[in-house]
Amino acid sequence: MVSTGTIVAMVFPIVFSFVLFAGLILFYRKRAGVAAKPVIIGAIGFVVITQVLEKVLHLAVITAFPNYADHPVLWGLYGGLAAGTFEELGRFLLFVWLLKKYHDFKGGISFGIGWGGIEAVVLMLMYMGTNIAYAVLINSGTFESTLGSQIPADQVAAIKDTVLNQGISFYLLSAVERFFAAFLQIAFSLWVLIGVVKKKFSYVIYALLIHAAIDFPLVFAQTGFFTNMWVIEGYLAILFLISLVLIKKARPHLQ
Repeated sequence: MVSTGTIVAMVFPIVFSFVLFAGLILFYRKRAGVAAKPVIIGAIGFVVITQVLEKVLHLAVITAFPNYADHPVLWGLYGGLAAGTFEELGRFLLFVWLLKKYHDFKGGISFGIGWGGIEAVVLMLMYMGTNIAYAVLINSGTFESTLGSQIPADQVAAIKDTVLNQGISFYLLSAVERFFAAFLQIAFSLWVLIGVVKKKFSYVIYALLIHAAIDFPLVFAQTGFFTNMWVIEGYLAILFLISLVLIKKARPHLQ
């Protein structure tokens, strides 16, 4: 059985993601101002670019290389470069095509809030929502009969074992991770916008490569070769602090 406390811990990151999105808007509305259009474009852009276009590429790659988890370094390189390419080029194109009147600090902040805020909401709904559904099936005794006809028995057993043994701290730390990541997305959005304003595409390339380098260890960890959540959260905390510095330094370039 999955305890009530564990299920509550699964729900918490979903609630937190919505609070985070709203909190970012309220926080920056007083410090930089927030424009509705860049928030909306940023949110829609994240969904289309990362959850549709990028996922199509991932599906093709996983289909072609089903044993990708046996090559964590290569998978980390691919995952990092894919995320960096889709996200940073996506930001660049949206700023150039749809947000020509928002090439200032306020516009960059607003876009980053939309991108990072909806990322938190979508990912938490997807991952935690799935785990909650699994927990309900396990507690009702219908887990195997429901999933048994859809995926192999060994995968069903592995999923069940993960849901039963995943600690409450794992789910709570997911909320912390989304908090850190949201500010990183804002920082990337601002520095891509600086490249647009200065007409220097090299800024976009730098953002792409830095994004890939940041994501490499995270994608590597997803293959199961490294699972210490505290080290991962410490890594993200350092990136969060760097993001705050970059956000502050971006302001003079986007007056």
